[in-house]
Amino acid sequence: MHSVCASLEFYPTPGGFMAALRTTLSALALGLAILAGCTPVTTPTPLPQPSPTCTPEAGGTPYTCTPYQYEEMVAKDRLYTEAETVYRKYLTEEARIYRAGGVTEPTPVLLETTTGKYQSDAMEIFRDLVELKVRVLSGDYTVSWIRRTPGPARSGSVVALTSCVDGSKVRFSDGKGGSETGTPIQETGYFVVVEGSLKLANADSKVVPTC
Repeated sequence: MHSVCASLEFYPTPGGFMAALRTTLSALALGLAILAGCTPVTTPTPLPQPSPTCTPEAGGTPYTCTPYQYEEMVAKDRLYTEAETVYRKYLTEEARIYRAGGVTEPTPVLLETTTGKYQSDAMEIFRDLVELKVRVLSGDYTVSWIRRTPGPARSGSVVALTSCVDGSKVRFSDGKGGSETGTPIQETGYFVVVEGSLKLANADSKVVPTC
């Protein structure tokens, strides 16, 4: 292909010179377009996407999983996080009620965190505290740990948590002028969805030597 300068010839008139210039530039542009059309377009090779990693529901060694399994794990993690928040809120309210000597009607926090059998069983205990004049005199209940408990289900529960609350340093009145010492309690609480929120619906509990 000739260069622009090499293609320019002398024309006696300005009009002839401009016509030649336009012709040369048009030819140059056409040549560049042809070259561009012939140049192969290189498509970058997409990098392989790393496989998701999942963690067992009860904890343990992570493993490679499918995207669907990963999304399931994330959704379950959200439920466990919400359930633990609800559980701790309930346990704090339960300790407050024991210090107060019971209640005869569900408090706003009890209504927010419990439902069904769990709520009715708790209220039976709290009303007994009032009737028997039993209350905490000293010491605090301590939540030693809360753990995920996959597998068992009750009352249509979606997740379960097991806790251990240490009451061994709590001293409470026995309603007869004396006092007694509390014990550690291990409980598995089962959570159901009520109007978009998790609530304690059922539980298994037992006295244990230590948390």
